[in-house]
Amino acid sequence: MSGAFSFTLDGNEHAVSVSARQPELVLSVDGVEHQVSEAGALSEQCVLLTVDGRSYQVWRTWEADRMHIRIGGRSFSVGYEDAISAAQHQAGGDDVLLADMPGVVVNVQCEAGANISAGDTLMVIESMKMQINIVAPRDGSVELIHVSTNDTFDKGAELISLHAED
Repeated sequence: MSGAFSFTLDGNEHAVSVSARQPELVLSVDGVEHQVSEAGALSEQCVLLTVDGRSYQVWRTWEADRMHIRIGGRSFSVGYEDAISAAQHQAGGDDVLLADMPGVVVNVQCEAGANISAGDTLMVIESMKMQINIVAPRDGSVELIHVSTNDTFDKGAELISLHAED
């Protein structure tokens, strides 16, 4: 087996590894293997992906280290974080959550002073017709919420400040 990764989706951590690359890509997700192949591009941002014999249109776009994906009526934002950045975040470097892209606030699911755990959904935003959960990067508490429901924001805007850990 090669290429082991850990991903968080909807607050749940999943172990993903590449079991085989030829003749088809075989991914093991939480110990369950799935055959994956790309049947071809339908456009620059849309591909036809086959997973375990079932075909899906997958819309995707990259923004810095994040891929935004729409599949089966659901939207996801997947990011990659290098080991150095991950270590900084574990050490409390995520005191201000910034917008990775411009958008609008759909729902704020926390309030100032609230205790939070890593992976908790704090806010839902919409960008490029996709709804994306903004999740807590670490345990702590919410210090300040910079935006409200229906507010629009630019890339890099401050969304939520967390209380700095002592």
